[in-house]
Amino acid sequence: MAAEKEAERERRVRELVNELYLFRDHYFENHSVEDAGRKQGDLTERMNTALEEMQSLEGSSHNKAQLLMLRGKALNVVADYRPQAEEALSRAVKLDPSLVEAWNQLGEVYWKKGDIAAAKTCFSGALSHCKNKVSLRNLSMVLRQVRAHGDDYSRNVFASVEQAKLAVQMDIKDGTSWCKLQVIGPG
Repeated sequence: MAAEKEAERERRVRELVNELYLFRDHYFENHSVEDAGRKQGDLTERMNTALEEMQSLEGSSHNKAQLLMLRGKALNVVADYRPQAEEALSRAVKLDPSLVEAWNQLGEVYWKKGDIAAAKTCFSGALSHCKNKVSLRNLSMVLRQVRAHGDDYSRNVFASVEQAKLAVQMDIKDGTSWCKLQVIGPG
């Protein structure tokens, strides 16, 4: 009974986080272009409401890493850096180093923070546990931002293209991966 209740609680928390990302990613399907200036405020309001509900669902969980990852992911839905997201996601990967989604989210947090080296480490860390298109395409993007000159810069660009190609190969129907490859392609 307790295990079922915990599974239901985790399912609801994941659902709340998924709803946040759907709201962010499909904002203009439900709002006019004139509302563009309100998007971040609307998203922050939704995030705060979701976090409050998530907090009310928290209990003694056996899967604390998963819940910390979901909390960090919820905090990471907005465009700006959130130290609370970094804290939750750092704790999640310490509790469960094989939690690839937490590594990817933490990499995005560091990227927003401007810590490109830490972001690269996170995406590489995620890939050491499981080859996945999200880590590949994000690693592709951060490799282009690593400060380098001459041959090092060229190596980073080639490595970036290779990561983007691998992401596309994993899912040829994924438009986001194609977009990342196109950004660095010829032209």
